[in-house]
Amino acid sequence: MAATSYTENLNLCAWQSSDRPKRIDFVNDNNIIDEKLGGHILNSSIHVSAQEKQRYENPYTVFSYAGDGAGTKTFELENSYRFAIVFQKFYPPVEIDANNNVISHFAIVGRTFGSNANLTLKEQSIVVTQDTQPTDGMINNFNENEGQYVMLLFK
Repeated sequence: MAATSYTENLNLCAWQSSDRPKRIDFVNDNNIIDEKLGGHILNSSIHVSAQEKQRYENPYTVFSYAGDGAGTKTFELENSYRFAIVFQKFYPPVEIDANNNVISHFAIVGRTFGSNANLTLKEQSIVVTQDTQPTDGMINNFNENEGQYVMLLFK
């Protein structure tokens, strides 16, 4: 006789000493296990991918750079980042110059939402800018000659 009782959750055979197992019972149990466990393991809404795990292990990178005064400066990145924060050391986030222009020393840039300061973040590069003239009363200051900057990149 086949199994006379079954497990509560997966309905697998719960063999009693008087039961006589049949091959089909094992095949059915294996199919149930494969369907339930395999479906669970492959469910990306409850499990993270290898790429997501790498982001969790090293979620950000910090580095500093010295400005060279060029209008734009491109940094090639070893990893892919979703957003970045860039700021000039020893300066407030913004300041007002003698001509009432706003000088920005702090910016946030994202691959999907752009930047508040004309910075560009691509898959594996970031471009910072240095304005020489104000645009609509705003000067972006992210590559001033000999300026010291910090960049925080987030996966």
